[in-house]
Amino acid sequence: MNIESIGFPGMPQSPAVQWPAGSSAANQDFGTMLASGVVNVDRAVQTAQDAVTRFAIGDDTPPHQVMLALEDARLQLQFALQVRSKLVEGYQELMRMQI
Repeated sequence: MNIESIGFPGMPQSPAVQWPAGSSAANQDFGTMLASGVVNVDRAVQTAQDAVTRFAIGDDTPPHQVMLALEDARLQLQFALQVRSKLVEGYQELMRMQI
């Protein structure tokens, strides 16, 4: 039995995401991806702190680069907090399930 999706005439169909054969994203498990995400957030925060320190001591760092580094770190931290909240929410939902 073949079940087909409901199509909307005139609306283009988006293709499914396909990972290249040698892609590292296709071979990583969730824990590895989560750990690399945390490392990336930490790296962004360290970069922002270094930019602020260089700017504060009078190094030749333009203010817009400092602001970009700070904003990048802030956005990555907010994203990490949202991911954490969703993970905790999912865990709590699993704990509420009846067996």
